[in-house]
Amino acid sequence: MNKLLLLILILFSMTMFAQKEHNIKNSIRVNSIALLSNYYEFQYERVLNNKNSIKIGFGNGFFLKKTGNDADKDFESAFGSNIFNNNNEHIVKGFSLNADYRYFFSAKPAPKGIYISPGIQYLKLNEKYTYVTFEEGQLRTLIDNNYSILNFRFLLGYQFIITKNILINPYLGVGVALSKVENPTNTVEGYGKGLSLNMGVDVGIAF
Repeated sequence: MNKLLLLILILFSMTMFAQKEHNIKNSIRVNSIALLSNYYEFQYERVLNNKNSIKIGFGNGFFLKKTGNDADKDFESAFGSNIFNNNNEHIVKGFSLNADYRYFFSAKPAPKGIYISPGIQYLKLNEKYTYVTFEEGQLRTLIDNNYSILNFRFLLGYQFIITKNILINPYLGVGVALSKVENPTNTVEGYGKGLSLNMGVDVGIAF
Protein backbone atom coordinates (compact mmCIF):
# COMPACT_ATOMS: atom_id res chain seq x y z
CA MET A 1 0.00 0.00 0.00
CA ASN A 2 2.84 2.41 0.84
CA LYS A 3 4.42 1.81 -2.58
CA LEU A 4 1.12 2.52 -4.33
CA LEU A 5 0.64 5.76 -2.40
CA LEU A 6 4.21 6.80 -3.23
CA LEU A 7 3.61 6.16 -6.93
CA ILE A 8 0.35 8.14 -6.91
CA LEU A 9 2.04 11.04 -5.10
CA ILE A 10 4.88 11.14 -7.63
CA LEU A 11 2.46 11.14 -10.57
CA PHE A 12 0.26 13.84 -9.04
CA SER A 13 3.11 16.17 -8.14
CA MET A 14 4.77 15.90 -11.53
CA THR A 15 1.55 16.47 -13.45
CA MET A 16 1.60 20.02 -12.11
CA PHE A 17 4.67 20.69 -14.27
CA ALA A 18 3.66 18.70 -17.34
CA GLN A 19 3.18 20.33 -20.72
CA LYS A 20 0.45 19.70 -23.27
CA GLU A 21 0.28 16.28 -24.89
CA HIS A 22 1.00 17.44 -28.47
CA ASN A 23 4.37 18.86 -27.38
CA ILE A 24 5.67 15.80 -25.54
CA LYS A 25 9.44 15.41 -25.75
CA ASN A 26 10.35 13.80 -22.42
CA SER A 27 9.05 11.24 -19.98
CA ILE A 28 10.13 9.78 -16.66
CA ARG A 29 8.72 6.60 -15.19
CA VAL A 30 9.09 3.73 -12.74
CA ASN A 31 8.68 0.00 -13.36
CA SER A 32 5.55 -0.89 -11.37
CA ILE A 33 6.21 -4.65 -11.49
CA ALA A 34 9.72 -4.26 -10.05
CA LEU A 35 8.27 -2.34 -7.09
CA LEU A 36 6.61 -5.56 -5.91
CA SER A 37 10.01 -7.00 -4.97
CA ASN A 38 11.37 -3.75 -3.48
CA TYR A 39 13.40 -3.00 -6.61
CA TYR A 40 13.23 0.66 -7.65
CA GLU A 41 13.84 1.20 -11.36
CA PHE A 42 13.68 4.71 -12.86
CA GLN A 43 13.73 5.53 -16.58
CA TYR A 44 14.04 8.68 -18.69
CA GLU A 45 12.95 8.81 -22.34
CA ARG A 46 13.80 11.55 -24.83
CA VAL A 47 11.91 11.86 -28.14
CA LEU A 48 14.21 12.51 -31.11
CA ASN A 49 11.54 12.86 -33.81
CA ASN A 50 8.11 11.45 -34.76
CA LYS A 51 9.41 7.87 -34.98
CA ASN A 52 12.43 7.61 -32.71
CA SER A 53 13.40 8.01 -29.08
CA ILE A 54 16.13 6.93 -26.68
CA LYS A 55 15.71 5.75 -23.10
CA ILE A 56 18.19 5.47 -20.23
CA GLY A 57 17.63 4.20 -16.72
CA PHE A 58 18.96 2.81 -13.48
CA GLY A 59 17.63 0.65 -10.69
CA ASN A 60 18.58 -0.43 -7.18
CA GLY A 61 17.17 -2.74 -4.53
CA PHE A 62 16.05 -6.36 -4.16
CA PHE A 63 15.41 -8.59 -7.15
CA LEU A 64 14.44 -11.37 -4.75
CA LYS A 65 13.89 -11.59 -0.99
CA LYS A 66 12.46 -14.82 0.39
CA THR A 67 12.15 -16.02 3.98
CA GLY A 68 10.29 -18.79 5.78
CA ASN A 69 8.44 -21.34 3.65
CA ASP A 70 9.24 -19.52 0.40
CA ALA A 71 12.96 -19.68 1.16
CA ASP A 72 12.67 -23.35 2.18
CA LYS A 73 11.54 -24.22 -1.35
CA ASP A 74 14.54 -22.40 -2.83
CA PHE A 75 16.88 -24.28 -0.48
CA GLU A 76 15.40 -27.61 -1.58
CA SER A 77 15.82 -26.63 -5.23
CA ALA A 78 19.41 -25.41 -4.78
CA PHE A 79 20.76 -28.09 -2.43
CA GLY A 80 18.47 -31.06 -3.04
CA SER A 81 17.12 -30.97 0.51
CA ASN A 82 16.30 -28.55 3.30
CA ILE A 83 18.18 -29.92 6.28
CA PHE A 84 18.76 -26.43 7.70
CA ASN A 85 15.12 -25.32 8.00
CA ASN A 86 15.79 -22.58 10.53
CA ASN A 87 15.24 -18.93 9.60
CA ASN A 88 16.30 -19.63 6.02
CA GLU A 89 16.72 -16.60 3.79
CA HIS A 90 17.41 -16.26 0.05
CA ILE A 91 18.27 -12.75 -1.17
CA VAL A 92 19.31 -11.31 -4.52
CA LYS A 93 20.05 -7.58 -4.54
CA GLY A 94 22.03 -5.07 -6.57
CA PHE A 95 21.75 -2.37 -9.22
CA SER A 96 21.23 -2.05 -12.97
CA LEU A 97 21.94 0.44 -15.77
CA ASN A 98 20.37 0.43 -19.22
CA ALA A 99 20.26 2.27 -22.55
CA ASP A 100 17.64 1.53 -25.22
CA TYR A 101 16.67 2.82 -28.66
CA ARG A 102 12.98 2.89 -29.65
CA TYR A 103 11.33 2.91 -33.07
CA PHE A 104 7.59 3.65 -33.14
CA PHE A 105 5.32 2.12 -35.82
CA SER A 106 2.18 4.01 -34.84
CA ALA A 107 0.69 6.73 -37.06
CA LYS A 108 0.70 8.87 -33.94
CA PRO A 109 3.94 10.72 -33.17
CA ALA A 110 6.41 9.28 -30.67
CA PRO A 111 6.28 8.49 -27.81
CA LYS A 112 2.82 6.94 -28.37
CA GLY A 113 1.86 3.56 -29.75
CA ILE A 114 3.60 0.29 -30.58
CA TYR A 115 7.39 0.16 -30.76
CA ILE A 116 10.42 -2.10 -30.97
CA SER A 117 13.44 -1.44 -28.80
CA PRO A 118 16.94 -2.94 -29.04
CA GLY A 119 19.06 -2.12 -26.02
CA ILE A 120 21.71 -3.09 -23.52
CA GLN A 121 21.49 -3.59 -19.75
CA TYR A 122 24.21 -4.05 -17.13
CA LEU A 123 23.45 -5.67 -13.78
CA LYS A 124 25.65 -6.07 -10.70
CA LEU A 125 24.04 -8.50 -8.25
CA ASN A 126 24.78 -10.34 -5.02
CA GLU A 127 23.04 -13.60 -4.11
CA LYS A 128 23.05 -15.09 -0.60
CA TYR A 129 21.60 -18.20 1.00
CA THR A 130 21.74 -17.91 4.81
CA TYR A 131 20.35 -19.79 7.80
CA VAL A 132 20.61 -19.74 11.60
CA THR A 133 22.22 -22.75 13.31
CA PHE A 134 20.10 -24.71 15.79
CA GLU A 135 22.87 -25.17 18.37
CA GLU A 136 24.65 -21.82 18.48
CA GLY A 137 21.93 -19.64 16.99
CA GLN A 138 24.50 -18.11 14.66
CA LEU A 139 23.93 -16.83 11.14
CA ARG A 140 25.67 -18.97 8.54
CA THR A 141 26.09 -18.30 4.83
CA LEU A 142 25.90 -21.20 2.39
CA ILE A 143 26.21 -19.23 -0.85
CA ASP A 144 27.58 -15.73 -1.37
CA ASN A 145 27.98 -15.04 -5.09
CA ASN A 146 28.56 -11.81 -7.00
CA TYR A 147 27.24 -11.58 -10.56
CA SER A 148 28.17 -9.18 -13.35
CA ILE A 149 25.68 -9.49 -16.21
CA LEU A 150 25.60 -7.85 -19.63
CA ASN A 151 22.15 -8.27 -21.19
CA PHE A 152 21.63 -7.56 -24.91
CA ARG A 153 17.86 -7.36 -25.28
CA PHE A 154 15.10 -6.75 -27.81
CA LEU A 155 11.76 -5.44 -26.53
CA LEU A 156 8.28 -5.04 -27.98
CA GLY A 157 5.93 -2.63 -26.22
CA TYR A 158 3.00 -0.29 -26.43
CA GLN A 159 3.01 3.14 -24.84
CA PHE A 160 -0.27 4.75 -23.79
CA ILE A 161 -0.60 8.41 -22.83
CA ILE A 162 -3.88 9.13 -21.07
CA THR A 163 -5.38 12.30 -19.58
CA LYS A 164 -2.77 14.22 -21.61
CA ASN A 165 0.30 13.34 -19.55
CA ILE A 166 -0.06 10.04 -17.67
CA LEU A 167 2.09 7.36 -19.30
CA ILE A 168 1.53 3.58 -19.14
CA ASN A 169 3.99 1.33 -20.95
CA PRO A 170 3.73 -2.49 -20.86
CA TYR A 171 6.57 -4.31 -22.64
CA LEU A 172 7.95 -7.81 -23.17
CA GLY A 173 11.11 -9.11 -24.77
CA VAL A 174 14.03 -11.53 -24.84
CA GLY A 175 17.75 -11.09 -24.60
CA VAL A 176 21.13 -12.78 -24.54
CA ALA A 177 22.83 -12.45 -21.15
CA LEU A 178 26.58 -12.81 -20.64
CA SER A 179 27.51 -13.33 -16.99
CA LYS A 180 30.52 -13.59 -14.71
CA VAL A 181 30.21 -15.20 -11.26
CA GLU A 182 32.60 -14.51 -8.39
CA ASN A 183 32.69 -16.01 -4.91
CA PRO A 184 34.56 -14.08 -2.17
CA THR A 185 35.80 -17.37 -0.68
CA ASN A 186 36.84 -18.85 -4.02
CA THR A 187 39.40 -17.37 -6.42
CA VAL A 188 37.93 -19.28 -9.37
CA GLU A 189 35.62 -17.23 -11.59
CA GLY A 190 32.77 -18.67 -13.63
CA TYR A 191 31.37 -17.47 -16.94
CA GLY A 192 28.07 -18.20 -18.61
CA LYS A 193 25.67 -17.29 -21.38
CA GLY A 194 21.92 -17.74 -21.64
CA LEU A 195 18.59 -16.31 -22.70
CA SER A 196 16.85 -13.68 -20.57
CA LEU A 197 13.19 -12.73 -20.26
CA ASN A 198 12.52 -9.00 -19.98
CA MET A 199 9.14 -7.61 -18.97
CA GLY A 200 7.60 -4.72 -17.11
CA VAL A 201 4.87 -2.12 -16.89
CA ASP A 202 6.24 1.40 -16.64
CA VAL A 203 4.06 4.14 -15.17
CA GLY A 204 5.05 7.78 -15.27
CA ILE A 205 4.66 11.30 -16.61
CA ALA A 206 5.16 12.61 -20.16
CA PHE A 207 5.94 16.29 -20.63
